[in-house]
Amino acid sequence: MRVIRPDRAVNAIKNFIIDRMSDYYVKSPPLSFEKIYEQSTNKTPIVFILSPGADPLSDVQKLVEAVGLGQNKFRFLALGQGMGE
Repeated sequence: MRVIRPDRAVNAIKNFIIDRMSDYYVKSPPLSFEKIYEQSTNKTPIVFILSPGADPLSDVQKLVEAVGLGQNKFRFLALGQGMGE
């Protein structure tokens, strides 16, 4: 597959794994914002590197409210394409 269609190699490998084993091995693990927050400290910020279409802002805002940080300590900074300096 890689020789004929290199652009389809990832999907072909993914489908092969699903056929032979199960989709358990190709799924992303569920993301727990609570666990991420528990592992952070005041000297280790939480940084999200996102793929196109991903938007964790609402989940992060829910975590801020649940933990009780308040909106005055929470800063959201988007550094997407075309954002400049």
